[in-house]
Amino acid sequence: MQFRKVIHISGVLIPVLARADILGKNLTIALIFLGLFVYLIIETLKPKISVDVLSLVYRENELKGFSTEPLSYIFSVLSLLFLSFFIDEKICFAAIAILAAGDGFAGVIGRRYGKHRFPFNKNKSWEGSISGFIAASIAGFYFAGAIALIGSFFGMLAGAVNKQDNIFVPYAALVAMELVLYLLA
Repeated sequence: MQFRKVIHISGVLIPVLARADILGKNLTIALIFLGLFVYLIIETLKPKISVDVLSLVYRENELKGFSTEPLSYIFSVLSLLFLSFFIDEKICFAAIAILAAGDGFAGVIGRRYGKHRFPFNKNKSWEGSISGFIAASIAGFYFAGAIALIGSFFGMLAGAVNKQDNIFVPYAALVAMELVLYLLA
């Protein structure tokens, strides 16, 4: 497994750290900004870093030029942490977990075992999306309970149809969970 996927999946720890009894949201947000700063330094120094080292965290097409995928991941996590001050924290935390675990495992399993491609997106597979749904459901359930199944379904659906999955997966999950909670209220 590529180190970038380990980083992606380990993002499920972010909402754990953000809990009030661990680091809290403010300190976790500060750590994410530190991560953003490190990412921007690496992007600036990319031409001076060995391709062997860069290939641990970058795809081949990201080795030259500015890579936006990590930036969109960081943006989604930060924005969801900020939103958690205004809307249900558990739902925001679940959306982060769905992005980290669901999208991460979908990519790992889909690349390795994905044989049945979607007709509307040849880069995505049933195997990846189903494994992503299972991982997202487990991770999301920890934070939000059964409502995370809805978020996981819509998050993985958004990931299957959209290339910008670091943004669309967590926000599709968030909107779906909030909508269901609204309809049940």
